[in-house]
Amino acid sequence: MDKPEWKRRFWANTGSSYVQMLLRLVLGLILFRALFSSLSEEAFGFWSLLWSLFGYGILLDFGFGFTAQKAVAEKTAQGDTEGLNRLLATIFWTFIGLAVLLAVVFLSIRPYFLEAVSVSPDDWQPFGKAYLIFFVGMALTFPLGLFPEILRGKQRIDLANWVGVANTLLHFAAIITALSLDCSFPVLMAISIISSLIPNAFAAFFAFRLLPKLSLKPGFFEWSSVKAQMGFSIAAYLITFSNLIMAKSDQMVISLTVGVAAVAIYQAGFKMGEMLNMFSVQLQSALSPAAAHLKASGDEAGLRELLLRSSRLTFVAVTPAYVLSAVYLDGLIRLLTGLETVPPEAFWVGQALLLAIYSSQLTNSCTKRILMMSGHEKALLKLSLLDAGCNVAISLALVFPLGILGVALGTLIPTVLVGWLLVIPLTLRSVELGAGEFLRFHTRGTVFPLGGFALVLIVLLIIAPMPPEGGLLDLAWRGALAGAPWLWYVKNLFKEMTA
Repeated sequence: MDKPEWKRRFWANTGSSYVQMLLRLVLGLILFRALFSSLSEEAFGFWSLLWSLFGYGILLDFGFGFTAQKAVAEKTAQGDTEGLNRLLATIFWTFIGLAVLLAVVFLSIRPYFLEAVSVSPDDWQPFGKAYLIFFVGMALTFPLGLFPEILRGKQRIDLANWVGVANTLLHFAAIITALSLDCSFPVLMAISIISSLIPNAFAAFFAFRLLPKLSLKPGFFEWSSVKAQMGFSIAAYLITFSNLIMAKSDQMVISLTVGVAAVAIYQAGFKMGEMLNMFSVQLQSALSPAAAHLKASGDEAGLRELLLRSSRLTFVAVTPAYVLSAVYLDGLIRLLTGLETVPPEAFWVGQALLLAIYSSQLTNSCTKRILMMSGHEKALLKLSLLDAGCNVAISLALVFPLGILGVALGTLIPTVLVGWLLVIPLTLRSVELGAGEFLRFHTRGTVFPLGGFALVLIVLLIIAPMPPEGGLLDLAWRGALAGAPWLWYVKNLFKEMTA
């Protein structure tokens, strides 16, 4: 029997994802420090706030991005090219209309936005120009976002990743050059916006190459083709909305309560959690289209295997990364920001968000991607809305007595409680496993590699503690030495995924 498509593409998709991720981590570390050191607190806070808003742009797709990914996986398996063209053309031209509306609305409210986030009079002009550039670019990016979803549905994430690798190098070189030439804040924003457009344009090229019969001409616009998918689209939209609230609302809450300058301090702690999440999600990039394909084929055993193996791989791979990040967080923040001394609030924000990301990876990362594409979207929707609502409520309740740490705790507390008390039980029911059997599957063979990692790390902390002035080399050799015992086991798990 031939291997399923997701298994044949797993190494190419995951390997290219990690190449791109490692490049983004290394260059992102250098770029983050360069921007943090070169921009004023207000400029860096405004930069971070706008790019956090960029993530909200996905809300305007009303779940159609996930629908496109799911439809490509299912309809190519069924050979329904005409139905796929009608659906994708309808989504594409809907996105065009929404992009125009987006540009008009946000350009109209520019002065009110700048006033709301307390931009100083001296910064009004450059920040206003950067705002214009940002939202015009965001409108252009929005309809092109359909094409990476098509590649995901075709399980050709590797193509998008290699374009991303080239674009990351180009973006890094352009921003560093602009900083060295002391270019203005709007010029820096323009460079970043152009960089966000390039990968989607190349994704469009590859999408038409992979689907030679694909057509998005206006004549294929047919709203009834979308209606059939509307239930899934709405659920996907609301789940995406709740996820973005959890991921992006912190900067907005801080900006409106404490001030935009405080976002810079928060970002110093937030960045390590973001990098841990970036490391983790590469393992799961191919799960959604694989789950959609298996569900369309009626392969329930394959779905169960996909969920169990991917979640165990995530557990084994992410645990050491989290522990190392938490233990050496002070040095990592100094390395990222260039600060000689890490503010206590930034350190504890970092610890809270690292734990939140780690807990989310264990409970939500694989399960939500797979269950979403296999008929459990309504249950996931309820849990996601609960998580997001608690996130905002707790953040607002704690930001005044605890400052930015209260906002971080507003993310941590519901993530842990909802994940472990509600998402995991849903997962157990979906795969028809008891808690004991599920736990044994995830710990089978992992005691030695994770125990060896813990032992080496403890020895390192005793005989070679991190020096106060420790830099990248000090962090790198300690992490590599502690991680050696589990590398072999992780390699075997990767092989098991595609067996």
